Amino acid sequence: MSADRVAELSALFEGRRTDLVALLEQLVSRESPSDDPARVGELSRWISGRLVAAGIPAECVPCEGRGDALLARAETAGGTLLLGHLDTVWPAGTLAERPFRVEGGVATGPGVFDMKGGLAVVLAVLEAAGRGEVRPAGPVSLFLTPDEEVGTTASRERLVAEAKRHARVLVLEPAGDGGAAKVARKGIGQTTVRFRGVASHAGLEPEKGASALGELARFVLFAEALADRALGTSVVPTLAKAGSRANVVPESAELTIDFRVWSAAEGERVASALGSYRSFDARVSVEVEGGLNRPPMEATRISMEMFGLASAIAARLGFPLPSARVGGASDGNLTAGAGVPTLDGLGPSGGGAHARTEHLLVDDLPRRCALLAALLEEVPV
Repeated sequence: MSADRVAELSALFEGRRTDLVALLEQLVSRESPSDDPARVGELSRWISGRLVAAGIPAECVPCEGRGDALLARAETAGGTLLLGHLDTVWPAGTLAERPFRVEGGVATGPGVFDMKGGLAVVLAVLEAAGRGEVRPAGPVSLFLTPDEEVGTTASRERLVAEAKRHARVLVLEPAGDGGAAKVARKGIGQTTVRFRGVASHAGLEPEKGASALGELARFVLFAEALADRALGTSVVPTLAKAGSRANVVPESAELTIDFRVWSAAEGERVASALGSYRSFDARVSVEVEGGLNRPPMEATRISMEMFGLASAIAARLGFPLPSARVGGASDGNLTAGAGVPTLDGLGPSGGGAHARTEHLLVDDLPRRCALLAALLEEVPV
């Protein structure tokens, strides 16, 4: 892409800075907590209406129990899928306590960083494309899930199917530290382990009991030993419950384990090991349920070429775009796991995701729009 064209895109969106902030405010002011399908659906319909008004066909896709996803689908396969999510972690009513504000170039409000900022960028760029101001080199689709913050269970199947129609996926999740694009994310696994033993009186005849709690304690040590710090693999027992009364050998117990991995092979190793556990006391049965529920987003040759292109364009726009590997997952894990080259973290910079300190840097809005527009005008890698 020529330096002149990059400068044109930069000027286009810089000239719309006020409009971008107003758009961000409209998005933040439409609360969309994951557990409120009606509000998520309302936001989906509002965005769909704006896209249709710009000449971009869009539809709301019902996702059982979670409201509506949004799909603006290119007729032709290939090209780029733009990806984001509608839901936030903030309950309805948070806006009354912490309304949208801009002070000193910093925007605050529930969901402003994760990820209403990314929604503002993608909506502004697509509307500009609808007006012919941005000229994508290939087909462009958009998919916004309604349930990313709670595991993307209701929309996962449709998301993966849409991703497989495309040559690449660009994810508008928030930028990483220092404005970094995210080239790798850990996969996330969760297992629930249930123990069933034999109850008995803890004082009169403890030997007749088989402690589910004792087996849980052994399992905790077994699980923690599966971690591999050198490979970045964590295995963390997070929730536990056991027993019925203080004077009864516990008959039942339950344990939840969270594990994070950089590679699919590590995920398979940990999940297989957890499932292979054999109880110390044969009278205690052990049932392991679950496994890797978000595959790792591993850096590939093509995804790194995508990053290289984005970094070069950012340099022409006058800002650095470093790369980052992060422990948290996104819907980009699902598209990368499906074999589609994925680049994540292309949304605006800021910080405090999921915290009361959540904020977004307003200066990053126009340049992230210009970056995304320029990426769409380049032939997909």
